[in-house]
Amino acid sequence: MIDYYGGAFGINLLAYAHGSAVYRACFPGIISVCLFLGYNAYSPDTDSLGHPYAVGVLVSSISFLIIFRANHGYQRYWEACGAIHQMMSKYLDASVHAGVYHMQCKHYDSIKPPNYFDNHELNGLGLTRDREVKEKSIPLSQSTALSSVSSLPTNSTTKASAIAGEISPIRSATERSINHVVKNNINTARDAPKLQTNTLTNQSSEHLLGKPRLDGGWDSQMFAHHKISDEYATPSLYLQELCHLSSLLVAVAFSTLRNDIEFRESPLGTYNPNSDPVDWPPVNPNDLSKEDRRKFSPRFSVLKNIRHWFGFDRTLSNRAKYYAARPMQVLGGVSDAELHMLRRAKGSSAKVTLAWAWLSEYMIREHLAGSMGNVGPPIVSRCIQFLSDGSIFYNHARKIMFIPFPFPHAQLSAVFITTIVATVPFMMEQYAGTVHKWIGAVLTFLTVVCLVGLHEVARELENPFRNMPNDLPLCTLLAMYNEALITMYFGFHPDAFYDPSEFRKRTRFEDTRHDKENVLKEQASACGMLASQQASLSNVKCNNSTNEIETSYRNRNEDMAKTLSPLSVEK
Repeated sequence: MIDYYGGAFGINLLAYAHGSAVYRACFPGIISVCLFLGYNAYSPDTDSLGHPYAVGVLVSSISFLIIFRANHGYQRYWEACGAIHQMMSKYLDASVHAGVYHMQCKHYDSIKPPNYFDNHELNGLGLTRDREVKEKSIPLSQSTALSSVSSLPTNSTTKASAIAGEISPIRSATERSINHVVKNNINTARDAPKLQTNTLTNQSSEHLLGKPRLDGGWDSQMFAHHKISDEYATPSLYLQELCHLSSLLVAVAFSTLRNDIEFRESPLGTYNPNSDPVDWPPVNPNDLSKEDRRKFSPRFSVLKNIRHWFGFDRTLSNRAKYYAARPMQVLGGVSDAELHMLRRAKGSSAKVTLAWAWLSEYMIREHLAGSMGNVGPPIVSRCIQFLSDGSIFYNHARKIMFIPFPFPHAQLSAVFITTIVATVPFMMEQYAGTVHKWIGAVLTFLTVVCLVGLHEVARELENPFRNMPNDLPLCTLLAMYNEALITMYFGFHPDAFYDPSEFRKRTRFEDTRHDKENVLKEQASACGMLASQQASLSNVKCNNSTNEIETSYRNRNEDMAKTLSPLSVEK
């Protein structure tokens, strides 16, 4: 694939000759100009035809035929792009899921980050998981504020924010970039400290953040024998085998897409995960090193372009040289036994099916052994479903590679492209005549180049896996796929680690304080209830004493009445 920068009005695209349909169409255009000049020199002054519209109808019909083929060429090209990206997406989904499930097995219980289920009481402390915040500064007098601002780094933005009462994390755009940034010949991302503290305060009482773990949490005692770099320990054997089989599957699929001919070289190489991104396989074959270009291309650019314009670089022998210069790179390389088994599989579909079976069998075997933890079988089955979906999209891509554009239409287009080289000069000669000879020559050249160029574009795009340099960048896509697999070696999230015991201290203090308050409240309520009960008892006693007095007074009155009643009778 030719990556390019259009520039102003796309003028700089005129300099691209290798892979250009315009320069290839110039040869038929030159032949048409020669025919136009011949018609103009030897034709009589009278018009051969009453009018040139009959030839115009022929040219319009041929234009419709060519445009129809070019449209289908674009459709095949974009369908192939979508098919291989969906294939890689599905295979990557299956691999990453299998790797994530593996990290949940019991072997890693000692290195897993704390989970929120076991620390649910931390939710009552009002903690947050924000990585970056803006903190308000304490209001100060003007003199104090100026003195504090003067002690800050000489940065106008930082000083202005401090004066306004806000202090934001001091981080440049380079430090916020997710890519390596090279500025002034210094790789700022690499020269930065390996382990930077969070922009929040360390172990803030409001933020649930611990010390970042750039090693992904891999315990040094568990993976301490070998190192793949200075930062990361050797990953588990399960992940290494998983990444290798997944990378091998995609590499075999890409190899069969660009070369499905038996007894022709389709080499596989070893991918180096420690290489810099600028050393990835280039998208454009012309950007390869001189040593690699010499394997399939002449030394001189003029000879290389001529070979391309006449199709000499599309022969089977030259394609084999090109594939040997650009092997499909596999994580961990390829063993002799694997190559032997792949050679025994006859045909492209058989080779891909064999690699697919190796990966599927590995996932199922490890799942049954317990390498995927306690993840349920219905969830694990999604890995096999993703692999199946990836095979579907591989066969979509193989359909485009294996089934060419229909021969009848391709032959018809070739016949009328040859016809138009002779008919367009005749039509222009009828229009321009001998008076406007050079104008007719120019119009003849432009018309033929346009129509023939469209036909060449259709031929280039009909098979996007073979037609170098306009083929799809399979080597680069495979390198991107390998780098995506390597991310499984990074382990757990670096900010997922914190010490729950430090936050539980505050939790226990809060619980003790709340318990004391509850005890005091209970005691107060108990005292209130006791007082009310005593008041009610006193009221009962008062009522009882009143009733007793009334009863005794009534009894005394009755006794006095009984005593006085005989005396009244005697009187």
